Amino acid sequence: MRPLLEALRRGEQPDFAALVAALGDVLPLLDQLGDTEQDPLWHAEGNVAVHTRLVLDEAYRVAEAAQLLPDQRLSLVLAALLHDIGKPLATRRAEDETGQPRVISPRHADRGRSYLAYRLPQLELPTEVQRIVMAQVGHHHDLGRTLDTGTPAAYRRLARQVPLRLLYLLEVADTRGRITADQASRLENLELFRLQAEDYGVWDGEDPYADWAMSIQAALPDAPAALLDLTVQRGILDHEAGLIHNPEEAVARGYRARAGFPELVVTCGPSGSGKSSWVAEHLPDHTVVSLDALRQELAGKRADQSLNGRVLQEAKERLRVVLRRNGRVVWDATNTRRDFRRIPLGLGFDYGALVTLAVFQPPLSAIFGRNPGREHAVPAQVLAQQVEHAEFPYLPEAHRTLVLDEFHRLILLAGFSVARIGGAPSRPRDLW
Repeated sequence: MRPLLEALRRGEQPDFAALVAALGDVLPLLDQLGDTEQDPLWHAEGNVAVHTRLVLDEAYRVAEAAQLLPDQRLSLVLAALLHDIGKPLATRRAEDETGQPRVISPRHADRGRSYLAYRLPQLELPTEVQRIVMAQVGHHHDLGRTLDTGTPAAYRRLARQVPLRLLYLLEVADTRGRITADQASRLENLELFRLQAEDYGVWDGEDPYADWAMSIQAALPDAPAALLDLTVQRGILDHEAGLIHNPEEAVARGYRARAGFPELVVTCGPSGSGKSSWVAEHLPDHTVVSLDALRQELAGKRADQSLNGRVLQEAKERLRVVLRRNGRVVWDATNTRRDFRRIPLGLGFDYGALVTLAVFQPPLSAIFGRNPGREHAVPAQVLAQQVEHAEFPYLPEAHRTLVLDEFHRLILLAGFSVARIGGAPSRPRDLW
């Protein structure tokens, strides 16, 4: 970890300029914040750099008042610095419903999170700090939406993806670090959110569905790990979709799966991140549907994109064949875009499969450094496009998610019963 980040973790308070100077080589969008305008109706203080500087100052204050632990403080302050890092990518002018010109930044939180996905690993942050920073950046607009929804399921959905206390503190700093007519009402809403989160029991960062997991395990004491995972995680998604209200309903809806179900693993990561080699090592008993292999088979070249429509149709049919017979199957492709991976994920859900996302998150330097030496290297501009347009996955996209670093060590394990109930395994191969 860089010296300035070590100092930040110890409690020092470097200013915005110092952090930009220290991190700008890895996060060049920081240098564009000053050139990115904001709508004066919501940000009368000025451009994104002005706003971020004010939010950073407020983050130091709220971190001290909250008496955060060192890694919590580091996570909060970095999230304050980076919460609007996606605005240079998303900001544009548009007319509102009355025809008035406005400055808007649609999906900037999501785009900022994805921008950070392959760059933060270069800073060698503690794994949990990296995860929480990305979560706060990606979800910093979801606090208000969750308050508007107001249901326990909405709070649980958010709490299982980001620590609500840290997200709340970030939003306090974000709100204080702007000039807007509705600042007071925004701060009042934040307090309402905090009180509601406390009332629902999801404030302190513990697993919001731990009670569901224990109830379902008690109802299915002899269930194999995969069946337990499917029942718990499908129940969670059904609860968050408003289809069920308690774990007993999850057990009832999962009754059919006791007679057997397919298992699908979908890989996600840029070319050269080691997806295929990881699959070969850890999932030798799974049928592999590889889009690259199909291009080789149908077009004669892995890189030939001329038959992509035919390749996709053949891949889907081969996937369906395995799902129909309750087999184990891997969909091996980059899947860095949400619309691309939604195809196999959707088929998995349709066929009642236990669906797992295996996400590969190497640093940007490793992605480009390894490519020239690969047997099947891709053009540098193609790799750059994969990274630029990547949409890093969220937990609700699958039943289970594991995130792996450049050496295929576990960064995140979510949705696996062995991790929640029996302790996290040391190797991915122990999960299957």
